[in-house]
Amino acid sequence: MSTLASHLNRRFGYSCQSWLATDIANRYFSRVYRVWFATAVNPRHNGPSSNPLLLYQELDHVVTTNDYNHSRVEQLRQRLSNWISGPSGPPLSASDLADIRAEIATAPVAAFRPQLWRIDLANIHISRLINLGQFPDEYLIRNLIKPEFEVIAE
Repeated sequence: MSTLASHLNRRFGYSCQSWLATDIANRYFSRVYRVWFATAVNPRHNGPSSNPLLLYQELDHVVTTNDYNHSRVEQLRQRLSNWISGPSGPPLSASDLADIRAEIATAPVAAFRPQLWRIDLANIHISRLINLGQFPDEYLIRNLIKPEFEVIAE
């Protein structure tokens, strides 16, 4: 099998996810996750928005200080709303969409607490690599499932 590990020459990928995004995927998308990832936990040539370690540190600080005016919280709210409306998973009913949008809009800062994931690239076929990002070590998988990753920090 041609895997992401052989293609990218790395065994693992790393991603920072918010608890709210994971919870929504668990409840509405059958535990299928859309994740951007890097092949290093701290990729030096990526910008801060594509560095799992920096994202984790930033979100952890935002949540710890309850910084509800932080731009990252608004950005995550917007991205989550866009994601649930897009073609990422099974279509949602208008009622479910409205409920999730309301949940995202009113979620407390604590709902954005970070999780750092380690993705096992040796178990993912190369055909599932959807997009390369703007940085040298930034990749997208739209259909990651639980056996393919583990949460290594919360």
